[in-house]
Amino acid sequence: MKEKDIPLIYVTSISTVLIGFNFFTIYSFLVYRSFFRDIIPGKYYVLVPVGIIWILNYFAFVKRKRFLEYNFKKDLRGGMLIILYIFITAVLLVIVADKNRKKIADQKRQHPTTRQQKPKPSLEGRIKKWWRE
Repeated sequence: MKEKDIPLIYVTSISTVLIGFNFFTIYSFLVYRSFFRDIIPGKYYVLVPVGIIWILNYFAFVKRKRFLEYNFKKDLRGGMLIILYIFITAVLLVIVADKNRKKIADQKRQHPTTRQQKPKPSLEGRIKKWWRE
């Protein structure tokens, strides 16, 4: 890897994170509207699609330098559009996440768990036990 390629990797990473947020927001909205059930079992399963998006983004646009063909210009309007895109992405992610949180809380109130759950040992308790031994 050449030193001049490092900014391209940063651009790929930032654009991938934004695209990932957009996909996750759309996915969360579809789950909220009950178009399908939640199919992501854990938070680490989000990393696989984001990794695939990063690889596609890097090899399709950045490595081939296809993004240079779009004649982006450095001007105030372009900078404002980028800032507006980032702001709208963040706001929509927070709004959809809040609605999903409220939906999950309502479902838990309507259908409480019927079995007793064992309390999880605390980190403090494990440290005290380790210290005594």
